[in-house]
Amino acid sequence: MQRGNRTIAVNAEKQRAILATLLLSANRVVLADDLMERLWEDRLPRYARASLQTHLARLRRTLGDVEVIHTIPGGYLIESDQDHLDLLRFRALVDRAARVENAGDLPGELSLLHEALALWRGTALAGIRSDSILRDEVPQLTEEWFRCLHRRFDVELVLGNHDGVVPELRRLVRKYPLRERLCSQLMIALFRCGQQVEALKAFASVSAVLRHEYGLDVGDELERLQHAVLTGDPDLVSVNGYRRGGRDLGTAVSSWTTPRQLPVGISDFVGRTELLKRVDTVLDPGGTGSMAIVTLTGPAGVGKTTTAVRIAHHVQDRFPDGQMYVRLNGTGEHPRTPAEVLGELLEATGLSLPAIPEGQEQRSALFRSRLADRRVLLVFDDVRDVEQVRPLLPGTRTCAVLITSRRLLSALAGTVSERLVCLSKRESLDLLTVLAGRRRVQEEALAAEEIVAACGYLPLALRIAGARLAAQPLARLGSLAARLQDGHRRLDELRISDLDLRRSLERSYVALDSPARAAFRRLGLLSDTVVTPLTLAALADPADERLADRLIEHNLLEPVGLNTLLDPTYRLHPLSSLYAAGLAEHDDPVITSAALRRYTDSILAFAERASGHLPRAVGQLPPESGIGAPVPAHDISRVDERPWRWLAAERDHLRAMVVRCCRYGWHERAARITEIIAQLASHSDDLATLIRLCIVVRDTAWANGDERTGWRAEHCRALLLLRQGRVSESHRLIVKCVSNFERLEAAGELPYSLAVLAFVSVTRSKAGDGLALAKRAYQLARGLSDPHAEVLALGTTADALLGLRRKAEARAALERVLRQSRELGETRLEAVTLNRLGWSSLRVGDLRSAPLRAHEARELTGIGDRYGKARPLALLGAVALEQGQFAEAMRLAEESRRTFARLGDTCGEAEVACLEGEIHLQAGRARDAVALLVPSLSRLNELGAYRVRERASRILAQANIALGEHQRGGRWAGEFAARSLRRDGRSGAA
Repeated sequence: MQRGNRTIAVNAEKQRAILATLLLSANRVVLADDLMERLWEDRLPRYARASLQTHLARLRRTLGDVEVIHTIPGGYLIESDQDHLDLLRFRALVDRAARVENAGDLPGELSLLHEALALWRGTALAGIRSDSILRDEVPQLTEEWFRCLHRRFDVELVLGNHDGVVPELRRLVRKYPLRERLCSQLMIALFRCGQQVEALKAFASVSAVLRHEYGLDVGDELERLQHAVLTGDPDLVSVNGYRRGGRDLGTAVSSWTTPRQLPVGISDFVGRTELLKRVDTVLDPGGTGSMAIVTLTGPAGVGKTTTAVRIAHHVQDRFPDGQMYVRLNGTGEHPRTPAEVLGELLEATGLSLPAIPEGQEQRSALFRSRLADRRVLLVFDDVRDVEQVRPLLPGTRTCAVLITSRRLLSALAGTVSERLVCLSKRESLDLLTVLAGRRRVQEEALAAEEIVAACGYLPLALRIAGARLAAQPLARLGSLAARLQDGHRRLDELRISDLDLRRSLERSYVALDSPARAAFRRLGLLSDTVVTPLTLAALADPADERLADRLIEHNLLEPVGLNTLLDPTYRLHPLSSLYAAGLAEHDDPVITSAALRRYTDSILAFAERASGHLPRAVGQLPPESGIGAPVPAHDISRVDERPWRWLAAERDHLRAMVVRCCRYGWHERAARITEIIAQLASHSDDLATLIRLCIVVRDTAWANGDERTGWRAEHCRALLLLRQGRVSESHRLIVKCVSNFERLEAAGELPYSLAVLAFVSVTRSKAGDGLALAKRAYQLARGLSDPHAEVLALGTTADALLGLRRKAEARAALERVLRQSRELGETRLEAVTLNRLGWSSLRVGDLRSAPLRAHEARELTGIGDRYGKARPLALLGAVALEQGQFAEAMRLAEESRRTFARLGDTCGEAEVACLEGEIHLQAGRARDAVALLVPSLSRLNELGAYRVRERASRILAQANIALGEHQRGGRWAGEFAARSLRRDGRSGAA
């Protein structure tokens, strides 16, 4: 590389490869991903992007100017004019030569061709050690050189310089015996020099090399030329070797017919507004220094062809020399060859069949010459890959190319790629309205929404549904919507005439290699699960790191973003997922089951690892061990850094896994996942869904003869019912759990169920029973040396002592629970205990300690438990009430009650309502207290929350006394009125 008078040597291999790649795409942005592929192909190092940046920094230092290589969003750029880069100057000279040729100035053309060829010094990129560059770029550059060389010899022969070119042609034929065009030019030159025998010897020499070394025969063109030499044909000429039909091919080349081949556009096109705007600015002939190439990619049925035709009609006036449209059948059984398509395109420009050369290279060169300096729009639909379309590209910036393909064509340099996605819900309804009729859609708006959702907002599916409705104008939309809800028959419903969604998906599927097909089928087993590299590794071949790339390349997998571990995530379109699931049904069930088990165990391993860093839910059973697989070593630190975020993000995924495990009879895995989900349960969870999962797990475990696991699921369900405030239901269920754990001699589970039963008993105003149960749980825990069960039992002992008004003993027990829960890392129990101690301090008038305890509990909100927020807020509200700050007290209480309402915890909500009633009463608003508490009493009685009911009754009785209406509180209000008046202070909440 020259910089002024100084030669700069770039010796490092990686730097040379980067520089070569950037220079080959001078004045165009090269994506960072493409550079990484150039450097490492499919063997990317772990930190490939960082390594690339390091090599670029070193290259900039080597070049001595950091501004040479510009960093652009997503990639890098080197800017250069044609005078500073040989390749650009060569191409500019070739273009000028083509224009001079059209003007009929052959000597001028020859001079320009000589100047262009003089820029070549040896083999292109000879000093670059990059397999991908040598494979992808060098052949293309070599072809450009040969095209220029062939044209130069053609012009030399037309100008009569046959004597001067013979030595050079002899040398080149020996060096490149497979280039039959060189042999034909040598034969013509020798024949014109009167050396007919030498011309035939040249033919024989090339024929022998082809036959003996490659087992090939010479081409038809060379055979016809041999016959012409043998017969002494006087009409041998320079353009193609001889005259055909008495007409000079040079004359045929100069004619032009303007093609108008665009298919008819559709009138019901909807959506794609922003995409149409972006592409409109790109398809400006001559607007930039290079030809505009736009690639529309996307999954089957997303509307690539329709969009391309729409765009082409919109911009056709910018291309007065014609618009060409060719369908390349890339997804069909017989994709069209570039040579075949080139022949069709050349004929469309006005060439007669005899004037079209046979070879692909010659056709491609002639096509570029035909389009030089013309404004033509080319639409290539359904392209298979880059190799199919690259020979069809014109070489002038005044043309533009629009390509549709199901595969990503990222290797096609200089293209602007647009990935089409499904329509929005509104656009989908608009399309269905156009197809089925506005009145029908308006009359059955809900059914219309169900139809577009079942179609996955995919244009092809929507067109099929709309066509079916249009064919039956009296049919109800609800009928089709109902049929589409059945996932097993949905793809069968989405078919009419030649529109068949299943067949369209099949064409994408069969284009995959065998490992990618297997991975795609197994992804269908996961329904609409978000896919990660871990998913593919578990379901398919863990050693194949490019599976996701190949599925994305064929638009069967859609990138979504990054998960909490910063791994890329993908998803299948719902209809693709249904198609994959249908294919998987025909796989060997043993292999399918094994793949799903690997996948389940890998996810469970992550969940186990993450849950191990988080506190248990209060009353949760100790986890079973030895179920999940080990977490890969390189992922351990990533899980450890974000355990809560990982589990929270994967919650829906884990719920789906429970159902799948039960379907396959893996009840132990299902039970463990359910316990992990319950451990995380917070206000964002649907507790009713978790309760149903527990029932499913229980039934599956019992069906497999595993009673203990089934009763563990029941214990989990009892805790969830308690979280909802359904005390009576929880009591009945936990009593059964205790009885059956005793029967099954489940020593590890029994103390936990006893402790929960003790707490429920206290809540039901049976503190004495609760104390006995708690003491028994504590003794069992001590015997098992289970400190977690021990501190849980000690906490319920404190609850019972508070219920029996043995305040000093209760406070001592709570202090002990606080100390031990901190030692064990039981953060949730710690929060509960802090809250209880705060209420205890408040009852003895300690207004300094109570808020400190509440704030300590609030600092533990990261645990994701309701007590981390709702309970401390109620305590702070009670403190504000004691201080006479009624407005602040009500604000805190209302926020606490709203939190309980979001949790679905009716009992907790009613308990805070008691505090609000007390605030109303103290503020002189007794009537508001009555209006607030009366509706809660019957509901609390139904739930079995008798302790809270008693508190509400006491406050209601006080309110009625203040109003002078003793009977309005009902029977229990009068019953507790006298007792409440004898109590010092308020009732408080533990």
